[in-house]
Amino acid sequence: MKILLIQPDYFRQAQDPGQLESRLLPSYSLILLAEIMERAGHQTRVLDSWANWVITGKGVENNLETGLKAILAKEQFDLIGISIDTAARKEAIGLAKIARELNPSAKIVAGGPHPTRFWSALLTEYRDLIDFAFLGGADESLPALVAHLSGAGGSLDTIAGIAYRNELGEAVATSKPMFNLNLEKQPALNFKSYFSSLDGARPNRAYMVSTRGCKYFCNFCSQVWKKALFHPVARVVEEARILIEDHGVSELVFYDDCLGLSGKHSADIFMAIAGFKSKARLTGVSHIQLLNPLWLNAFKEAGGSALMLGIESGTLKLRRKMNKYIEDKELCMGVELVRKMGLKLGIYTMIGYPTEEINVVNYTRRLFEKISPEQVIATVYDLKPGDIMIEWGLKGLMIQESDFFNLDRRFINYMSESELEEAVGMADYFETKFTSQELLKDHDPAWWLLGMDSAKRESLRLKAEENLAKCQR
Repeated sequence: MKILLIQPDYFRQAQDPGQLESRLLPSYSLILLAEIMERAGHQTRVLDSWANWVITGKGVENNLETGLKAILAKEQFDLIGISIDTAARKEAIGLAKIARELNPSAKIVAGGPHPTRFWSALLTEYRDLIDFAFLGGADESLPALVAHLSGAGGSLDTIAGIAYRNELGEAVATSKPMFNLNLEKQPALNFKSYFSSLDGARPNRAYMVSTRGCKYFCNFCSQVWKKALFHPVARVVEEARILIEDHGVSELVFYDDCLGLSGKHSADIFMAIAGFKSKARLTGVSHIQLLNPLWLNAFKEAGGSALMLGIESGTLKLRRKMNKYIEDKELCMGVELVRKMGLKLGIYTMIGYPTEEINVVNYTRRLFEKISPEQVIATVYDLKPGDIMIEWGLKGLMIQESDFFNLDRRFINYMSESELEEAVGMADYFETKFTSQELLKDHDPAWWLLGMDSAKRESLRLKAEENLAKCQR
């Protein structure tokens, strides 16, 4: 069968092509699924933000609708898979509509965090667009679905981790989401098919993961994995070697939820990377309680230059409400260790968590003044699939599942419009004031996601600065 896998992205514009390219990364997860299917004898293609930028001319705009139309004008597919993230669900549905119009014979399957939680409503609301939904990881469900569609497999109800409409038109799921996957069976990715479809173009930056999932249970997070799984060391090392030495990638981002979850596992990976003939700059995403010299020394030796750590709030009380149990002492020790190692520090923080007041936000400001991070990424609180706050909101009738089908509302949360604007201004204030160097360029600020113009952005940021100044007085 011919399979097209799509990772949606927002419409982007920049002043020059280089500025735009720096924000785009190939989709590791879809390239993985594509290679799994290729090894099963199927033809695959991946359309993500970086691939789209290449095939549409490497310009100053990037619109996946343009790339999808160009691809479907030349070839048709039997199955089209679309990964749906809640924040980008509008773009995902738009791409599904194009796929249905230009490739009407294809079956369309939705995967990712959003369908994992909202599969029933998704199959009901978009019954003319989406035929199936994957729940959890699609590593095993996708091959099984393709075997079924090609007549070589069993019935749909025997495939674990999939949802579909039965003969009565009702949305049904065959099992709970697939999380406990066997990563040992997956060989290292070679990326050959992905790059060959792009006439040999190569990115300067790429991302990969050495683990899946997280052992922590922060109640604002998309906790769909519930547990941590480890990729075999040899596989991670080989993928890094292929990207760095064979494809010339100069910057590699380890986008694990918690890099260093096993100190030895991470240390073994980075010690091997340190021995490569070619070198690349490495950035890692980790948790402050997982920092230790065992793997940090190996990380730095391998080319590690920066770590991104989630702190979320400068107050212990609010972190505890978030179920993010980082003691003040642990926070200080972690920052000191990063600085002692000579690594640059990036911090994730969150604005607008329920019950957060302006004086609490001011504690976060004071913390950043003390630790002086190179970059602050300030997100605005929103409800994500797997977030326990969704379930509380649904039971308390504060939100409805239908709220997630209002595609023009980018963020779903418990804020009023004025509260949302205040949170956006605070987030922009933190990012603007405390970022001296972009360690991760592929970050989309809240004001940009909400389509605010420069004047609106500036007014909200200045208001946030004035309100924080009152707290200081």
